[in-house]
Amino acid sequence: MDRVLVICGPTAAGKTKLALALAKEFDGELISADSRQVYIGNDQETGKDKDLIGDSRIWLYDVVKPGEEFSVSQWRKLALQAIEDILARNKLPIVVGGSGLYIKSLVQNLEDVDAPRDMKLRNSNKSVSELFDYLKSINPKKAESLNNSDKNNPRRLIRAIEILKGVPLQGSEGRPLYKFVQIGLTAPKEELVKRIKERVRQRGLNKSFEAKEINIMKKQIVWFKKQPNITWFDIIDPLCYEKLKSAIKL
Repeated sequence: MDRVLVICGPTAAGKTKLALALAKEFDGELISADSRQVYIGNDQETGKDKDLIGDSRIWLYDVVKPGEEFSVSQWRKLALQAIEDILARNKLPIVVGGSGLYIKSLVQNLEDVDAPRDMKLRNSNKSVSELFDYLKSINPKKAESLNNSDKNNPRRLIRAIEILKGVPLQGSEGRPLYKFVQIGLTAPKEELVKRIKERVRQRGLNKSFEAKEINIMKKQIVWFKKQPNITWFDIIDPLCYEKLKSAIKL
């Protein structure tokens, strides 16, 4: 099975810099898994690090105009196309980013993300109880499996209904399409906060941008710690890069 490397973790952990170094060493090309970097422009705010790229190639930067909708399903399809192109040239695909659902949709082959939106349902203003009853009428087992948070969240109920209507007879996960080697970069929160503040200063961004980025970082840590099959490396460790290379060769 073809191998795909995934570099994930919170913002300011140095994912792109590391991925570029690994791309040179293992003859790879990068695929951005960042829900902000898919949009054209705002390079400084979204941390595209184009000054670091040099001769390397990064797929899925600047693929959609600002303001246009871009779904997880669209990203997954483009990422799969990029992976096939890279593999066809005998290179190593390196998926790098901090958008957890993008990465999960790829490594767990989540076909459910392709289920279309039901705009009539979304605009119906149905109550939570009505949405839950509707879901229960379609699939009682699925409805009863929801926790209290999901049962009382109209957005999640609507998406559950859309998935059941749009992707019948399929589960939430398919068979893995490739052998994914998942590498997670981590560091103490205070170190990441320090790096975020330094990045904001270097890029000449408004200081209020710091709080926004720190909040994103905290959410990313929570998300990725819950995901399976990620091997974590502390970027503070002076032997981090050597340990990473050993893990990739396994």
